Amino acid sequence: MTKTDEELLARAAEHCFMAGVGDIGEKLCAANMPYGIAKIQWAQRELGHPPDATFVAAPDATVTRNVRRWQQGFGYGGRIQWTGDFGVLDIKSNGCGMLVGALPSVPEQAEIAERARKLVEEGLEVEGVPIEYDLDEGNHFLDVVETTRSLDEGTSTAPAYFVMHSSGHEHRRSSPFGSGIYYDQCEPLAARARILETPWGTLHVLDRDDAKWFFDVYMSVQHWNHRRREAIADVLFPGYQLVTNATHQGMTAINAAHLGCYVFDDADLEAGTLFPLTLSAQHPVYLVRPRPNITEQVAADAQLLDRARKHGVLDRIVGANMLPHGGGYLYPQFRGVAAVRTVGPDDRRFEMLRADGTTELMKDPRPQAFGYRGSEIVARMMALELGDPAVETEIQYVLREAGPRPDP
Repeated sequence: MTKTDEELLARAAEHCFMAGVGDIGEKLCAANMPYGIAKIQWAQRELGHPPDATFVAAPDATVTRNVRRWQQGFGYGGRIQWTGDFGVLDIKSNGCGMLVGALPSVPEQAEIAERARKLVEEGLEVEGVPIEYDLDEGNHFLDVVETTRSLDEGTSTAPAYFVMHSSGHEHRRSSPFGSGIYYDQCEPLAARARILETPWGTLHVLDRDDAKWFFDVYMSVQHWNHRRREAIADVLFPGYQLVTNATHQGMTAINAAHLGCYVFDDADLEAGTLFPLTLSAQHPVYLVRPRPNITEQVAADAQLLDRARKHGVLDRIVGANMLPHGGGYLYPQFRGVAAVRTVGPDDRRFEMLRADGTTELMKDPRPQAFGYRGSEIVARMMALELGDPAVETEIQYVLREAGPRPDP
């Protein structure tokens, strides 16, 4: 990189607003995100927009284990926004989210597992599209929990709940809504994209009418994913009461995406919407009541306010209205990120300081052993006044494997 490129990268880093728990997961996010933000700011200059792209992190900000997304310069756990009527495909929004349902009691695990097995064996369609069962892969899951206590006098509680974390692959390669949503799996979408060459690698963008077209496609997929989760829940828990069905990896506008966090609006506040916060299997699952956030005082206390004012993006910080969705990844084998070395376009090495005093060059986090954070996320969420735990529950069992799958 030239000196000018390094200055642009440093400027992009100033547009990354971190206020999480300060561990290795967040530090890796903070080390990688400036490359993605620098690319979007480069695209803004190319397309005639002010270079103001930002990343505002949630308390659970961490890495993404999607290798392509990571290589393109993006982390996980926050809101990405920019000025301009163009879309960025490299963020790879996919409509992933969680559905919470209320139950009169904790159902027998064997009964739910049998229903899941039949669902896989017999198949299920939503609007003519076959569902791909995904509760047994990656970090998706189905938690069945029992209420231990109410932390909010104004919140009525059920004896038990289930929390389903699911997105599916049905629309990534192709979709009846007009296109697949992953540019690296859908050739027609990739062909439609404009590939910008930046000093830090490529960026795949859709401009103007193409961006509006893709946003409509994507939102149709995101709404379908909501109906998909509800259809699966109807099979596994007939008669359940819906509490929340919220996206945490989606888009709210052509130029606004959220990765690994919830965003909410005044309607959610008025309705008293509760959002799930899932940590490790050893910790409670919480239903969280959001607060209007981030306040100006909290931004000042977190040392974000002056920088946001300097770059003219205060409205991205104050009033962000975001919540963490989970614990995020934990890497106890590391104690620091010493440097980031650029090998080539979209090819970086992270010089990691290991807990044993040695160093390691890491290309991407996917092969690394990891755990999940716990109560520190709850404490940080409350310290930032983002929301308050309203219901505390204890996991009774986690359903992942649905049993043998039929031959294709």
